[in-house]
Amino acid sequence: MNADDRLANVRSTYDLVAESYASLLPDASFEAPVDRGMIEAFVTHVAEGSARSVVDAGCGSGRMTRLLATLGVDVTGIDVSGGMIDVARRSSPELNFEVGELAELPFADMQLGGVFAWYSIIHSPPKDLPRIFAEFFRVLVPGGHALLSFQVGEGHRHLSRAYGYDVSMEAQLFTPEIITEYLAGAGFSVVARMTRPPRTYETTPQAVFLARRSVTGA
Repeated sequence: MNADDRLANVRSTYDLVAESYASLLPDASFEAPVDRGMIEAFVTHVAEGSARSVVDAGCGSGRMTRLLATLGVDVTGIDVSGGMIDVARRSSPELNFEVGELAELPFADMQLGGVFAWYSIIHSPPKDLPRIFAEFFRVLVPGGHALLSFQVGEGHRHLSRAYGYDVSMEAQLFTPEIITEYLAGAGFSVVARMTRPPRTYETTPQAVFLARRSVTGA
């Protein structure tokens, strides 16, 4: 499957499950306490920086966008799925949501203080990460921060059932080492990283990385 077909498959799958996803995961209460700690650290770093606007890149139905807003962040949610964006806009009409892709964010160079990518890279194969992380670098001000989470492992899992629907989609697994390498290649340094064992309803270890865009560099 080429990149365009893969993106189209991700879009159509999340369009299909959007309403069910929002019903099953209505808010951020699912997140583990240590995950929340990393999110709060990210928000603190953004608040201390020169720019305080954040993109929730891969926002889905907007549940984490709403969390960021309650933490005081000026946030815009972006997702490739128009169905997810429709749900997000209906649920949180006071917030801004747009259809967009991780590798083509609708922001000017050095516009944002933060990029929040909560499990949004999990449908991107490793070869796509350099381009995605370069895009994160582009939209961040020097010294800006990115927070990303992912499932730890190697290879990918095939999803045939999700949120009550039959689907066909790949979920990528990444090692912390490869994420560190790709972030460094894009001009980021890892400020903090957290990995934890899977909880009862999770099948893999989970990781959250807080990274900082270098102050120098174009």
